[in-house]
Amino acid sequence: MEEFDATQQSGRILQNGSHIARILALANDDGTFEAQVFVRLTREPELAETYIPVGMYGTEEAAWAAAHERATRALENNEF
Repeated sequence: MEEFDATQQSGRILQNGSHIARILALANDDGTFEAQVFVRLTREPELAETYIPVGMYGTEEAAWAAAHERATRALENNEF
């Protein structure tokens, strides 16, 4: 599985064969971070992404780790 780092706004990209997972750790006003995962086939546009909510975390590092773990599981189990 390959991982590509982009800007905070577009997130980080994990790719496993013909599937892509885009992960985000978004800062909230209350100081928490929301982890999000979006998955799709590489040939599909971003509009076709499936959203997978991951949860809220107290630190940015924890949110990134949770998003990465959830995206890895989605890619390995073809959860689309």
